[in-house]
Amino acid sequence: MSRNRKSRFIGSMLGCAFGDVLGSAVEMQSRCEILQQHPDLVRDFLPSERGHDIGCYTDDTELTLALARSIVRCRGVDGADCAAAYAEAFTPQRGYGRSAVAVLTALQQGADWRSTGTMLFADGSFGNGGAMRIAPIGLLYGQLDYLLLYAKVKAAVWMTHTHTEGIEAALLQARAVGLMLNADGLPDAHEFTRQLLWYAPESILNSKLELLSELLRQQASADAVVEAFGCGVRSADSWPPALWAALRYIDNPEEAIIQAVNLGGDTDTIGAMTGALVGALHGDQWFPSRWYQQLENQQNGRDELISVAEQLAFVSVS
Repeated sequence: MSRNRKSRFIGSMLGCAFGDVLGSAVEMQSRCEILQQHPDLVRDFLPSERGHDIGCYTDDTELTLALARSIVRCRGVDGADCAAAYAEAFTPQRGYGRSAVAVLTALQQGADWRSTGTMLFADGSFGNGGAMRIAPIGLLYGQLDYLLLYAKVKAAVWMTHTHTEGIEAALLQARAVGLMLNADGLPDAHEFTRQLLWYAPESILNSKLELLSELLRQQASADAVVEAFGCGVRSADSWPPALWAALRYIDNPEEAIIQAVNLGGDTDTIGAMTGALVGALHGDQWFPSRWYQQLENQQNGRDELISVAEQLAFVSVS
């Protein structure tokens, strides 16, 4: 295994955490509210409103780490084990939404993972909780053909997200992470979105990708991106802005994460998704020392994220 490949696995896992932590302090604030308080943008870790210490990550990183651990343990993707890993990792005070708390509590109590995804919504959730944690699937399987990748993604998210939109957003994020991981040089934004469009059949995400491609072509402002997508918790509202930041600032991963977070809305998840993308491209050499040093490093902290990323990279070549 090459040093560059392992570096990219680490970069994606830590990039997810960096975006998550940076965004956690301003989660669900509008862009206008963020800019009023931080006219030079949020660029440093801040205390979160939940009272957590600076550098503490949220459910986004916790579930990404849990998925990676499950893949390492099984040497592949097993839906039942993924569900068990999520339930084992579940720490309610990390900032889980109400529906996620209900599902993960049910899983802890022995509910069948194949049915928990429709506990609260008949059609399942179209939220971004699948896409936010799917980076490990993208790192290992993002280059697979559509049906093979779809099966891996579905197994990893079905216990929480059965809605077509929720699954498709996770599929697209996994594919995008895979494209970043295997890119030789900086990807062209137009070609990158073109490759993703094939993975988004006739759906709301297809039209959102078309819009995203046009905004990138126009070099649209962050305000225009917020107006176009909203940046809420729905997959179609939050995954495209995360990809926009990654592609618009493709040569500067730190700035990509900063711009993603300062869009407002579901800032920790948008930041986490952007971080996973740019980390998969740039590896582990770009980290701002202030982020690296402040990222929590107790049990399941920074060193554990690095260790599991290295194990994941080993699985990818074994």
